[in-house]
Amino acid sequence: MNANKTVHQVKRSTLPVIILNQLMNEPAHGYALLSKLEEHGLTGIKSGTLYPLLRVMEESGDIVSEWEITDRGPARKTFRITSQGQTTLQEVRTWLRQIT
Repeated sequence: MNANKTVHQVKRSTLPVIILNQLMNEPAHGYALLSKLEEHGLTGIKSGTLYPLLRVMEESGDIVSEWEITDRGPARKTFRITSQGQTTLQEVRTWLRQIT
């Protein structure tokens, strides 16, 4: 396995943490999250991967969602991190510092 493939696999496996980190900055809807992931080099993530993951993260209590009604198009589900999600993110960051 080459290094680029390994890096890509690590990025994909840490997707929940990356999403929590993005949501620390501001709430976002799924399409915006996909765009941010691509900006940070996580290309190829499909909505069929992202939305089920967001549902699992919401069921675990790390994020919550609200429907955002706008005058410009259909309603969008916006996600934000919860206090539990902030704790989860901090625990992962602490663990990463310990092992690196």
